[in-house]
Amino acid sequence: MKKNGWGQTNRFISSLLAVPLLFLGALPGAAETGAGLVKNLTRSAQFVFRGTIERTGAANLSIVEPDAKTAIVRVDEVLKTGGTLDDFTGREITVFLSEPRKTGDQGVFFTNVRLLGESLGVDEVGRASGSAAELAAQVESARGEIVNEGLAARVAAADLIVAGRVLETRAIDAGGKEAPSTEHDPLWREAVLQVSSVLKGKAVEKTVAFRYPSSVDVMWALAPKPSPGQTGTWLLHRRTSESGASVYAAFDPQDLMSAAEAKIAERWVNP
Repeated sequence: MKKNGWGQTNRFISSLLAVPLLFLGALPGAAETGAGLVKNLTRSAQFVFRGTIERTGAANLSIVEPDAKTAIVRVDEVLKTGGTLDDFTGREITVFLSEPRKTGDQGVFFTNVRLLGESLGVDEVGRASGSAAELAAQVESARGEIVNEGLAARVAAADLIVAGRVLETRAIDAGGKEAPSTEHDPLWREAVLQVSSVLKGKAVEKTVAFRYPSSVDVMWALAPKPSPGQTGTWLLHRRTSESGASVYAAFDPQDLMSAAEAKIAERWVNP
């Protein structure tokens, strides 16, 4: 039986959506120290900040029963955040501590979001030794390394990386055969890109066509949606269409590189 490339893609993205959002990596081992520990904590944590403990045994979320491991912490500086989380700089939040701390303690908190209501509630996922200033600098360095590692993996996984301008988007000619509808139908369309440069792979023609999910369903809402006149650098992946043809596709939210990412990738290709 011939495997369906689009079906494999759907299952792959479904598996990604099934990963719990509150815990994206294993906690660092107890033996880890220094920059390695900070890097792993930074990778694991959703919300990293420099803060000051205002009150211990307290909470500012009405649904939380305070105990020895809850504290109200003032966020002095946000070092890492994600998604649509507000900027909590200067505000007090509830932290579920991994170990008790003292009122007035200052440090860098590595946390994951647990609750969001009248305030924010976060779980401390680990600690690293050092002054707040030292740890903040290590977090900044770690974030850069993590971003580069992720970018390197994305570049390695792409079959073709091209920069250019989108000439048009169009419906796909299914040759009279309609693909079976599914609950999360991606509603594939095709974009035609006028190529200005190739960072990886080979583009024989001056234009490259690639497919993308036009659906705004939760599974595909963040996928790139090319529009005529749009310029950028695209990470394209070879897939098998419903008809069995080999085509390029962009379906991951990060398949359209930022300008900064494109510059870094270009330096890797043309040092």
